[in-house]
Amino acid sequence: MRKNYFMGIAVAALLTATTVAQAADVTFGGQFRPRFNIDNDASDSSSPNTFFDTRVRLNAKAKVNANTEVFLQFQSVGTWGSNTSADGTRVSEGGGTDQASDILNDVGFHQAYLTLKNFAGQAADLKVGRQEVVVDGHRLFGHTGWTQGAETKDAIRLTHAAGNHTLNYTFIKGIENDSLTTLARNDSAVHFLHAQTQGIMGGTLSGIFTITDDDGANNSAAYEDHEVWYTIGARQKGKLGGLDYRVEYYHQFGDAGNIASDCACAITGATETGDSVDRNAHMFGLRVGKTFKNAAWSPTLTLWFDSLSGTDDDDASGGEFGTFDVMYDTGHKFYGLMDFYLNRAGSTTGYYGLEDYALKLKATPKDGWTVKADWHHFRTQTNISGGDANTVIATDATLGGAMDEDLGTELDLTLAHKYDANTTIAIGYSHYWTTSTFGMMNGGAAGSGGTAGSNNNDDADWTYLQIDTKF
Repeated sequence: MRKNYFMGIAVAALLTATTVAQAADVTFGGQFRPRFNIDNDASDSSSPNTFFDTRVRLNAKAKVNANTEVFLQFQSVGTWGSNTSADGTRVSEGGGTDQASDILNDVGFHQAYLTLKNFAGQAADLKVGRQEVVVDGHRLFGHTGWTQGAETKDAIRLTHAAGNHTLNYTFIKGIENDSLTTLARNDSAVHFLHAQTQGIMGGTLSGIFTITDDDGANNSAAYEDHEVWYTIGARQKGKLGGLDYRVEYYHQFGDAGNIASDCACAITGATETGDSVDRNAHMFGLRVGKTFKNAAWSPTLTLWFDSLSGTDDDDASGGEFGTFDVMYDTGHKFYGLMDFYLNRAGSTTGYYGLEDYALKLKATPKDGWTVKADWHHFRTQTNISGGDANTVIATDATLGGAMDEDLGTELDLTLAHKYDANTTIAIGYSHYWTTSTFGMMNGGAAGSGGTAGSNNNDDADWTYLQIDTKF
């Protein structure tokens, strides 16, 4: 009798929840993405690292009414068998009495935002809350989706779209850390305007203007950084004459912040005070591709070039920081799948900038199968073997003298299979041929490949197998 009683309660609760969901028009979805990795870095004194990591998501989207929606996305990420805060908590091991000890405790909101359509009766949508902010193919703002945790922002976005154009204003709160008891003003925020117009040169023209207002404290004497800097640029993407193309350019100016002092770039006048040195940097990107639809496997061949400026002697003597800040980009998409160049301020290239010459091949051998091969050659943008950076190099303890601009070459191979409508299985292998310059510049931080110096002279390898199921 008791069993039937509890069963009746459970059925009634389920029916009630279903009725509420139907009334509110709630839909559910999610993702399960385990990945096995074998990582062998560029240090000849280390051993390969093998590990599993996982992303688990559960989504709920509620259409409250015609103009109001709420989106909630729970996420749990972690490395199997690890209980550190950086990896998530996924230890399940036998206890003293051989009982499982599951200390999983890392579930939280990845996204949680409210959307108000036709806000205030105008042709604009307002999105408020924690959300993924992606702009223009992830170049300056992306969700870093390859990483299991990915990236979201606490943001407010107001978007107007009509005809062939879109206009957006976004506010991102980076740090909220004001103090009422000291003079410290430690907030950080980003504002940007983004505009798009379709139908230009066979594609879409975009423009962006960002304001970074960073008052983060750097030391007890200064208390405040007082750093305000700007990025302005444009991006054109489309198809002309059977060629897919993308060209973009961005310029950064304003305060350099304490990075101009911390980088040890011999910049005249650089201190921990954020407005002591100006920022003067740029980025240029070009891509041209062709798909041969009538050939076997319908291959696509793409030529790719990116140039991110670095700091040289002219910058240093002129009191300027010349290294481009990639901001919140998805670097995994641009600078090689091994992720050696993800530091946003440019430290993994010694603040000498980055040039990436790439050749990419994509083919479809049969339905549901895709093969990719990407070749990258990396160099510093600043000439560090000639006279352009003698003064800067003289103060650079990591180099110890003039070096070649060659940072190395990377090959990324990927095979992906669309297993069914919801699941994709992918396997990848990458190899990095290092150079002396790469070894001297990279010190293991931010996935940079090993210990800086003479030990960092081995090639690097990385292999993965991933299953990605969305529902």
